[in-house]
Amino acid sequence: MGQPKESLPFAGNTLLGRTSELLLDCTWPVVVIGRGRDQQLPPLPLEATVIADERPDAGPLAAIATGMRHLRANRDLGDQDAVFVTGCDAPYLTAGAVAWLAGQLGAHQAVVPRVDNVLQPLCAIYRLNCLPTIEDLLRSGVDTPRTIAEKTRSLVLDEAALRGFDPELRFLLSVNTPDEYEQAQRRAGR
Repeated sequence: MGQPKESLPFAGNTLLGRTSELLLDCTWPVVVIGRGRDQQLPPLPLEATVIADERPDAGPLAAIATGMRHLRANRDLGDQDAVFVTGCDAPYLTAGAVAWLAGQLGAHQAVVPRVDNVLQPLCAIYRLNCLPTIEDLLRSGVDTPRTIAEKTRSLVLDEAALRGFDPELRFLLSVNTPDEYEQAQRRAGR
């Protein structure tokens, strides 16, 4: 796409800047996990905490663990506290979607959407008590966050439940190609 996704211009901001601002409007704290200390990130709100991934280039499961460890060590959060996890490339994510997913958590350890029989672990809610399981997965060589849902008491939301909230499932869409990015730009009204 010509530059890193997090820095792509979007709706008067960047993809990562927009996501950070959206999350600050509906949750706190917001922690951004960078790929490494030398990564150039676009400007972000001062309230967002930026930390470097402890295992750069090890994938999103390692980044989730880094964020959870940071929250446990630097914020007064316990096992029952939950986090929302997303990537920087979700231009249709809304505060309402984050709240709706969080509202589904109940006694579960995680809430993970599933569309076309594919889990969507980067638009999901995880309690911090998932961290030991995540660390076990990483130690065993697993690097995909989809496995969290299999190894914890997770509520997997099927497509019918998801469409009950968002008939078009827009909040789950990400931009992975230039065409998807252009479509998102058009929808946002440039």
